[in-house]
Amino acid sequence: MIKGVLTIIFDEPFYKAIFEQFDGTQYKVAQVNMGTSLPTMPKIINLVNERYSDLQFSKSTRDKEVMHHINPKRAQRLAHKEVRERGIGTKAQQALKKQFEKSKITKKKMNKDKKREMQKERFLQKQIKRRKKHRGH
Repeated sequence: MIKGVLTIIFDEPFYKAIFEQFDGTQYKVAQVNMGTSLPTMPKIINLVNERYSDLQFSKSTRDKEVMHHINPKRAQRLAHKEVRERGIGTKAQQALKKQFEKSKITKKKMNKDKKREMQKERFLQKQIKRRKKHRGH
């Protein structure tokens, strides 16, 4: 059985729709920008009916936590530390952040490869031009 949750949040300046899927073993999440104006019910229904199949769900990479006894004072210190280092709140937002980081890395790699190809192409063009000049009469 697969459960799904749709949450609409206002993440300044945009409204975002966050889709979450749970099946017995996996947790997946996807996000869609809804724009700057408050989304209406027909727009939400259209999003679910028309664009749901196009969504790219990312898997959460949360590891299973091993339960073992922790000293109560250590637990209290860890709790205080967590409260101080308050990061991104929900599980869905954490998964989306990881997905964003992965896509950022792949984009950087693609841009680097593209730049290298362009440089190689320019170098070859210069070589051809230089050879044409020194061809003779």
